[in-house]
Amino acid sequence: FFFGSPASATMLRTSLLRTGLTRSVRAASAPPAQAIFVRCISTAGLSAPINGYEESKRPKLFIPGPIEMSPEVLAASGSGMRSFTDTTLMEDFGKSLEMTRKTFLTKTGQPFIISGSGAMGWDAVCCNLMKKGDKVLQVNSGFFSTRFEHTYTQYGMELHSVGAAKPGVRPDNGAIEKALKDAKAAGKPFKVLSISGVDTSTAVLADLKALCDISRATSPETYIIVDAVCSAAGEELRMDDWGIDFVMTGSQKAFGVPPGLCILIASQRVMAEMPPVDEIPNYFVNLQRWLPIMKNYEARQPSYFATPAVQLIGAMRVGLEQMHATPGGMEGYFKAHRDMKTSVHNQLDNMGLKLLTDNTTIASNLLSTVRYPKGKGVGDVVPAMKERGWIIAAGLHPDCAGEYFRFGHMGYSVTKKPEYLQALLKDLDAVCKA
Repeated sequence: FFFGSPASATMLRTSLLRTGLTRSVRAASAPPAQAIFVRCISTAGLSAPINGYEESKRPKLFIPGPIEMSPEVLAASGSGMRSFTDTTLMEDFGKSLEMTRKTFLTKTGQPFIISGSGAMGWDAVCCNLMKKGDKVLQVNSGFFSTRFEHTYTQYGMELHSVGAAKPGVRPDNGAIEKALKDAKAAGKPFKVLSISGVDTSTAVLADLKALCDISRATSPETYIIVDAVCSAAGEELRMDDWGIDFVMTGSQKAFGVPPGLCILIASQRVMAEMPPVDEIPNYFVNLQRWLPIMKNYEARQPSYFATPAVQLIGAMRVGLEQMHATPGGMEGYFKAHRDMKTSVHNQLDNMGLKLLTDNTTIASNLLSTVRYPKGKGVGDVVPAMKERGWIIAAGLHPDCAGEYFRFGHMGYSVTKKPEYLQALLKDLDAVCKA
């Protein structure tokens, strides 16, 4: 037992949970002090520390996702196990669905939160919104856009792609508009316009509103699909106002929640036109099977199709509540990330470092892709940053992977711990000048 002030008890509880040394930490009232009961985990026989590192030695994670997360989210994800029919789980799930709708700025969109990677959303699109032979126009801004193309071709779709002239620039809006017009004029409009909100390999931010305007004016029957794995929540996305039909993402980036949840949201048009359950060529990623489950959880009713990731649902509820508690709500959350990008890019410029992205305007607000300084490469920068306590990522685009590195600036490190990024940039300057 620990006896002390409530503030001290809370600090101890958070510290113990983050170290991974406790299986459960329970607060109890014990006037006039607060008592904490700690049940310790035996580490005998383990090959490595729990979570891989002793917490005091763990380098902070600044890849483009997963990211550093708040102590409250981590505590929720490590809390005691619950049944999927527990009333507290139904409340967490229901709140998460409601707040997901608010996150995407839609009043009528149907959210789905399913166990799995964000990439599972690619399968969801192909199985539930399309059928073999349907035409898709992919706006390709990097490596992950190409992987989405691979998904389309594997499902037998007729793929057309408008790519960027080089890594780090946007595909041409005029070429996209022409492709939509030509298909419509030929009497074979595209079923889907597929857009990567941000391609994690290049940090190119899609001209999303303009593309939505073009598609709605040129080919209104075409679904607008956004792969928002590296853009959702932190980048502006107005589902209702911009006429977006379907958004897919994961939990581990600007949502600030551990990996493992695939978050989807569909317009009412998509839901009305979706095939019946038995005509969808997938069992687990069949949204018609999940629809009654989501509706029941939102109504706080028990339901079951497959076991949800109960720990992550609790963490999701906490992460969403923290996001929406940002002053100004979603508008404030967007602004915080825009302002941080401006600060980061100004500091990189002062350090003499150049972006892979053609200019800061088209660069993501959530991550930066930075060219190595002359005479430096991945073996000089990425390992040296880890030695200083920071994990950043190497380049990923196959045409220029050895020319640049990447680091994220999103979520908790933007809204609550901006000093982390200031310290990271200070060490990066030293590493690049060494």
